[in-house]
Amino acid sequence: MAKKFKATPEGTRDLVFEECTAKSKIEKNLTSLFKDRGYRKVITPTLEYYDVFNRESMGMPVENLYKLTDNRGRLLVLRPDNTLPIARVVTSRLRNTALPLRLYYNQNVYRCSPLLAGHSDEISQCGIELIGASGIRADLEIITMAVDALKSCGAPDFRIEIGHAGFFKALYNELKADEEQKEKIIELIESKNYPALNDLLDKIGETKETKAIRMLPRLFGSEKILDKASELYDSKEANEALSYLRTIFSYLQKLGLEDKINIDLGLVHRSNYYTGVVFRGYIEGSGITVMSGGRYDKLVGEFGIELAATGFGVDVDALSRAMLTRGDVSEVKPVDVLVFGEDGFEIDALIYARKLNDEGLVCENCVKDNVEDAKKYAVEKGIKRVDVVISPSEITTIRI
Repeated sequence: MAKKFKATPEGTRDLVFEECTAKSKIEKNLTSLFKDRGYRKVITPTLEYYDVFNRESMGMPVENLYKLTDNRGRLLVLRPDNTLPIARVVTSRLRNTALPLRLYYNQNVYRCSPLLAGHSDEISQCGIELIGASGIRADLEIITMAVDALKSCGAPDFRIEIGHAGFFKALYNELKADEEQKEKIIELIESKNYPALNDLLDKIGETKETKAIRMLPRLFGSEKILDKASELYDSKEANEALSYLRTIFSYLQKLGLEDKINIDLGLVHRSNYYTGVVFRGYIEGSGITVMSGGRYDKLVGEFGIELAATGFGVDVDALSRAMLTRGDVSEVKPVDVLVFGEDGFEIDALIYARKLNDEGLVCENCVKDNVEDAKKYAVEKGIKRVDVVISPSEITTIRI
């Protein structure tokens, strides 16, 4: 006997009423912002070939993918990421389009989260990709767009933490450890499991790289952190990353955003396609990352065309929950009029109800069998007016 016919799969949930309203509001606000800045919408399939994501740069364990096969036995996955499918589209259908490409999306991703992790397996994302543009102008566009995106969602307080993938890669590339240990280090930093990280670094041994990695959680705050980081680890790649971050931060200060931006050199993504500036966004009322993005200049090249790129994705579900918690979702407009048609005048009732709709009223057609049941229903729903269509030209109004 089926036991799961009333439940949703682990990591998924139903949305009802105000939850739907909040989600729609967030999506509308973000979409309006993106369109106003010249971004155009793309939609990719929910089902993708496994080969799209079967690459080292994905940084996601195979066991975290929802996998299935088509009728020819080919391996498919439910889309776990939006950036890689868009890279595929750019190098196929959009390969002859003038650059840079400004694209936005509004679609779900699906990931098998570890049990008891408290994360959703189905996540609604809204985001942008700026493809075919490198340099500080493009990075500033994306970071300021990220600020405006969180502003548009009505969060009273938010922060964006920026780092640079090059600083950690400078440490990673020189670290005297095997690949398994290196991957574990990334996993522990991303999950902020610092006790386990220190234990692992103890096994590797004390070097200037392990010393710097231990300090990553403390390399957080204002631009003064950049001075501390340069003293902690000195290499060409690391210094270039720190210098670029310093320049970015100075421009953001000129825009008056220093109170919204923190530097965090401990930003390490398991999705290791990032090559430059990376950032994450947080809002009051949500304990998780609500935005993540950065520069990924090598990823599109994996699909056949070398193009610089940057972008970010927003967790629409997290922003929606925060909006509901703040009470920023207005109640659904109540029904103004319940229209009931007497026997033989059902079509006239529908025509009359549409007329009231055109006049700006919220009008519900009554499907009860008689006037008394219609009145009882109106009381239950809190509808104050019932219009009874007796004939095409005769309407009786009952006040409840």
